[in-house]
Order: sequence, then C-alpha cells, then structure tokens
Amino acid sequence: MKTTRIISAFLFYLVRIISLFYFATTLYIIIVTSLKTTALRILENNRFAVCYPFTNKNFILGSEYNLAYIIEMVVTLAFYSLFFFGLSNVFKAFKQTKLFTCKGVFHLKAFYITNLLIAPIVFGIISIQPKEDFPYLAMIVAHAIIGIFAFFIAAIFQQGVNLQTDQDLII
Repeated sequence: MKTTRIISAFLFYLVRIISLFYFATTLYIIIVTSLKTTALRILENNRFAVCYPFTNKNFILGSEYNLAYIIEMVVTLAFYSLFFFGLSNVFKAFKQTKLFTCKGVFHLKAFYITNLLIAPIVFGIISIQPKEDFPYLAMIVAHAIIGIFAFFIAAIFQQGVNLQTDQDLII
C-alpha cells in the first residue's frame, strides 16, 4: 500500500500541474483573442497563432480565425482542465493514509460524472458542426470507458466507507 501512496502522490502533483497548465492556457487564449493583444498573429489563409507571452514564438496555431473555431478550442481546453483537475483529486484520494473516506467517494463520483455526462454533452455539441478535425465520437467512447471504471471504483470506495463506518460503531 505504501507504493500505491507514493505513486498516487507523484501523480496527484503531476496531473494537478497539467490541469493548471490547461486552465492557464484557456485563460490566455481567451484574453489574447478577445482583446486582440500583440500575442495574436493573423497568418495567411485566415489562420492564426497565439504566441508565448512576451515573445514572437508560436504557442498555439489555429486553423481558422473565427469565433466558432476559437470557442471550440476554448471549450475543449476548459473541459480538459476540468478533467485533469478531477483526475488529480482521484489520485489525492489514493494517497491518503485512510483510503476509504466520504471525500474520496465524492471525488470519484465527480470524476465519473464528468466523464459519463459532461464529456458526451460537450463533445456531442461540438461535433454537430466541428471546426477542427478531431475524432469526437472516439473521444466520447474513451471518456465513457474511463467513467465506467471510475464508477466501479467509486462503488468499491462507497462499500469500503460503509464497512469502515460499521466497524467503527462496533469498536
């Protein structure tokens, strides 16, 4: 169990950093494109680039400079910010010394709801008139598989919380 806590602690910090990166990128793209700052460069064929802050080096390249494309990009990045934040909370539950807690069950439920409900809604809406050539159906299926596994783990955790509560009452 010690190895599990060590790996979970490492993954918690790594995935939380990834989540913050996605969130910061989302905010940065919103600011740059809505305010049309100097970090935004319009390229040929109506393409665009968002540069790294305070540089002229391209950070993100966009296929089409229009509102629908930018909204699709921002919504996708925001979703993955939420996804990785939820995943980091799942790893946080596994790094605790007391494994079966109500808070751990809550984080697992939030994670499987994100994957089973929010992901299909977000990617389903985007896939109606996609501006980017992503395999949205495959993304929905992948998130559904992740959500189903998280659902089973949440059920196991809930059973562990119930058994732990019963045992605490007996002692």
